[in-house]
Amino acid sequence: MNDVRTAWWVAACAVALVLTGCRSAATRIFTLEPTAPASHIDVYRAPPLRVARLNVPASWDRIEILKQSAAGALQIGDFDHWAAPLPQMARQTLSDDLDRRLPSGSVVYPGLPRTSGALDVSVDILEFNILASQASMRVSWDIVSSEDSHSAKRSTAELRSPMSSEEPAAIARAWSELIGQLADRIAADAISFSIP
Repeated sequence: MNDVRTAWWVAACAVALVLTGCRSAATRIFTLEPTAPASHIDVYRAPPLRVARLNVPASWDRIEILKQSAAGALQIGDFDHWAAPLPQMARQTLSDDLDRRLPSGSVVYPGLPRTSGALDVSVDILEFNILASQASMRVSWDIVSSEDSHSAKRSTAELRSPMSSEEPAAIARAWSELIGQLADRIAADAISFSIP
């Protein structure tokens, strides 16, 4: 009887050890952060800006963070996730970045009602790549007056940021840095925007 009890106890301990070793890795959550402006614009006479729309490449429009494999291809990080959908976070971060670059009251945040006469900014991030410790973003944007849809300013840019590694935290920092560079460009376009 003692041998049976000992055998059951050893079996139970073995199962417990196996189950302990089978725990999945903890999911790590990453977010985007606003960045310091290249310069602050003190005089701004154009209507307030509102980031009306922001699209990211379809491959990045997912909760999991993509990372580069040893072979150089992008792969899904099963346990590395964005804190919210990337287009939503990027839109909020771009709004925050614009607010840091322009005088107070010049930016209408996405969740607030649209201000009469505001300039709508629509952004298409066409590509985001990680190559040789550098992140790059190809982006296009329009600034359109809500009062006069025929008045629009269209721009494109190729943005680059060095990366210290290709880990998810570095990828999130690169996204943040490139969105900050985009905010610098959009702010410069907005101050020269003219409504006929």
